[in-house]
Amino acid sequence: MTATPRLALLPSVFSLLLIHSTIVTADTAQGLAAPAGTTFPEALPEVEASYRVVVNGIPLGLNAMIRLTQEPDNYQLHFKVENRLFRHEEVAQFDWDNCVAKPHHYRHESVGFGINRGGEIVFDWKTRTAKGSKAVYPLVADALDALSVAMVARCNMAKADSAFSYHVAEPDGLDEYQYRSLESETIKTPAGEWMATGLERDYEERGRKSRFWAARELDYFMIRMDHQENPFVRGRIELTDFRYLNEEDTPNPALQAGSTVSSR
Repeated sequence: MTATPRLALLPSVFSLLLIHSTIVTADTAQGLAAPAGTTFPEALPEVEASYRVVVNGIPLGLNAMIRLTQEPDNYQLHFKVENRLFRHEEVAQFDWDNCVAKPHHYRHESVGFGINRGGEIVFDWKTRTAKGSKAVYPLVADALDALSVAMVARCNMAKADSAFSYHVAEPDGLDEYQYRSLESETIKTPAGEWMATGLERDYEERGRKSRFWAARELDYFMIRMDHQENPFVRGRIELTDFRYLNEEDTPNPALQAGSTVSSR
């Protein structure tokens, strides 16, 4: 495949693969509480993960990044995919306490290839109102945003839940994401080989599906996502690098299962 056809795929790939892309990406104060015995950390370690984008088996030379940081008032989850022709970005801000999270703000923006769109939501918990850029509507108690829901899904995966769903606040209204677990398996990525837990997201549209894999030794952080919009276009993002931003958060390699990579 020449460079020109590859670039021609990018607009459709981004619209399919990256909107609500990550993953299964926050819960509210009345949301999920971690049960006794769970091994998921009470506080979220600050991390940065890098990925490559592959479409129909062809790497596009495109970089994706997920960065989780703890700011003075809350956590911030930042997802970005870009090259010199296109940029897609999502940012979520939320509180977190032992698998219980409360979103405050979410925004997304896509620019390039004739695409210029975006949206945001302010979560007003005092009035239980979602103030979206396209609609204002009541918040349900367990409302999430489309990005930070991935952090709560990590808790569900750590508990080995077989199926779960989330109410997700979008800029234009409330949606529901439904997931079911897949068999654990070994997943190979450019960053190494991992024992991974899988999820599949269900869609109403026939033939459309997304699958996600998260590594146990990375506290169930995503290492790969596959998306099929139709029989002709299939895309995936796969981990190329992962690092903890604070050295004290880095797990003891002797306690980890599977292969390790030097960036960790």
